[in-house]
Amino acid sequence: MKVIFLDFDGVLNTERYVRTCGAYGVAIDPVKMLLLKRIVDASGAEIVLSTSWREHWEKEPISRNAVGAEIHGLFSRYGLQIFDKTPFLNGCREDEISAWLDVHPKVNKFVVLDDMFLDSERIRGHFVKTSGYAGGLDEAAANDAIEILNG
Repeated sequence: MKVIFLDFDGVLNTERYVRTCGAYGVAIDPVKMLLLKRIVDASGAEIVLSTSWREHWEKEPISRNAVGAEIHGLFSRYGLQIFDKTPFLNGCREDEISAWLDVHPKVNKFVVLDDMFLDSERIRGHFVKTSGYAGGLDEAAANDAIEILNG
C-alpha cells in the first residue's frame, strides 16, 4: 500500500490563491488539486490527512461537520478520495505520522507533502517540502513525490 500524508496550508493553498478567493477556510487551489491528482494517478497512493484541517473530516459521512463535508466535496470533484487521517497526539506531525504507520503495517511506500520541514529518522527520505504558503505544491514537488512512491 502506498500513502500520501497530506498537509493543506502551504501545499494545496497559497496566499495568492486565498487572496484571489477573498475568503479563508477551505480555499484549495484547483491547480494544486490537479497536481495532487497527478501524483495519485501515477502512483495509486491513498491520501491520509496530516493537516490540521483533519479535525473536521471523518471517514463516516454522518460524523463530518460542515467543513469536513466541504473537504470531502472538494476532493470528490477531482475524483480523489481521502482514505484516513493521522491521530491527534502531542501536536508533533512527525509523531502523528509515525503512529499512523505503526498501526498500518501494509504500507510499503509513503510520501509526506508538507511546507513545514520534517526530518525525523522515519520520515527522512519520504519527505517532499513544498515552497510554502507563497507557492505550495508545484511540478517539481509532484515529480519528487511520484519518484518516492514509485521508486
